[in-house]
Amino acid sequence: MLKLLVEIDSSRFFLNRLGAALALAALLAAFAGIGYGIPAVLSRYF
Repeated sequence: MLKLLVEIDSSRFFLNRLGAALALAALLAAFAGIGYGIPAVLSRYF
């Protein structure tokens, strides 16, 4: 994750910055989905 933050900040090329920013957003969204989804699914069964 730190590599993506550095890439967003220091890359000279716009497409590299954009790709790193999108990858970071996707990674954070995946963690958010897992963090919300697992308790939601478990709360149905317990």
